[in-house]
Amino acid sequence: MSCRSSDPSQYTLKSIRALLMLVLFAGAVLAVSASQVDGLYSAEVAVDGQSAEQRTDGIKRAFAQMLVKVTGNRDVARRPELQDDIDQAQHYVQQFRYRLAAGQSPAEGEASRLLTVQFDMAAVQRLLRERRLPVWGENRPSGLVWLGIETQGQRRVIRPEQDQALLAAMTAAAEKRGLPLLLPLMDLEDQTGIQVADLWGDFEQNIRRASQRYTPDLIVTGRMTRLSGQLWRVTWRLYHGDRLSNWRDEGADPAALAHAGVEHVADLLAERYAPVGGEANLSRVRLRVSGMLALDQYVAVGRFLQSQSSVESAEMISAEPDAVTYELRVRGGVQVLEQGLALGGMIEPISDLPDASQPLIEGVDLFYRMR
Repeated sequence: MSCRSSDPSQYTLKSIRALLMLVLFAGAVLAVSASQVDGLYSAEVAVDGQSAEQRTDGIKRAFAQMLVKVTGNRDVARRPELQDDIDQAQHYVQQFRYRLAAGQSPAEGEASRLLTVQFDMAAVQRLLRERRLPVWGENRPSGLVWLGIETQGQRRVIRPEQDQALLAAMTAAAEKRGLPLLLPLMDLEDQTGIQVADLWGDFEQNIRRASQRYTPDLIVTGRMTRLSGQLWRVTWRLYHGDRLSNWRDEGADPAALAHAGVEHVADLLAERYAPVGGEANLSRVRLRVSGMLALDQYVAVGRFLQSQSSVESAEMISAEPDAVTYELRVRGGVQVLEQGLALGGMIEPISDLPDASQPLIEGVDLFYRMR
């Protein structure tokens, strides 16, 4: 199919594909997202020394840690199909370095050293695709956490200056899982906007209003209560669009409970955005994106689709003067795909659908347009 030859800004489908692959190969990244995660393909682990054997062991542990971030699945390193690959983790290393742990000095021995490993992104993605495992892209939903604490009948919302251990635990969990975590400043605006009663009463409207300044993709609230002695209970709630999830946990260590809460959020999001599934779970979806008038938009959308964890492959099957239709092989179904497409801020669904009887759009499952 050819586009209008009278307009030099339009290309045939074949030339669009060629130009798109050329620019993508050159590394052009034009998609913009407010929730872009860095460092997904690197990991840092503690090591006892710098011998070859200790380094090999450290690289294996770092590789397993990196796989958790990239796939979103905390148990991915236990999967049988990856055991040989983990044993050969050194083949995926781009570079590594040692550094001293914070607050340590060389005189305190080798046990204080950390090994930082950067892995080859393209090789890791190729491995995971071959093993039919998800690759969760850099565009991920950002989450804002409001956590309240109750001790001896007194309730309050956590603050940075008072609850550093809890905040550090949540931050560590988010970094481990590759989640963009937002923690409230608890400045005058937050103190005015959110009340502890809002958390204990699950007053959703007030919570959402107080969260608007951070523009999060999802909101997490927690109520942590000291029951007796060393026993604590925390009740969590996740607001994600029109979805609502609740769960509860108990333990002796508040910081561990805070860490586990963020881990659970990561589990829920991974199930939604990067489901694990094999070839049998793949479905074909046709997506039409309109409002594409320039080559950089073709490049950006192509790159964006390739970044979706649920998309196994994306093929351009037709081109119009201002629109392109893609055939996608999708893991997890249309709903998972739509959740991922909503994150990038690049394209949006069309509510007023065109006439499906038109030949150019016959058989299309999803209609989107450039924002």
